Amino acid sequence: MKKYLNIGRILTFLIGVYSLSVFFEAGRLIANEQTFQHITTAVFSLLAFSFCLFVMGYWVYIEEREKNNLRVKFGLYEWVCKISQARKIRKEG
Repeated sequence: MKKYLNIGRILTFLIGVYSLSVFFEAGRLIANEQTFQHITTAVFSLLAFSFCLFVMGYWVYIEEREKNNLRVKFGLYEWVCKISQARKIRKEG
């Protein structure tokens, strides 16, 4: 079964890779310059990377849930599923 490539998934992956690169660069600059001048860059890039990981994990969780192949249910992902389903119902109704 051939999986389709979604532009949103590719873009999320690329943003995650770039933000991780920026995080390591900021860490290197902090270590070399012995200042905390780049700490905000490190924090925001780490937050962006974490968000991208969350979104990609959610996509995998949804796919496994649709196939009834879940081994463990994650409360946060279930909460997001419940919210997204409620929004779909409101849009349709």
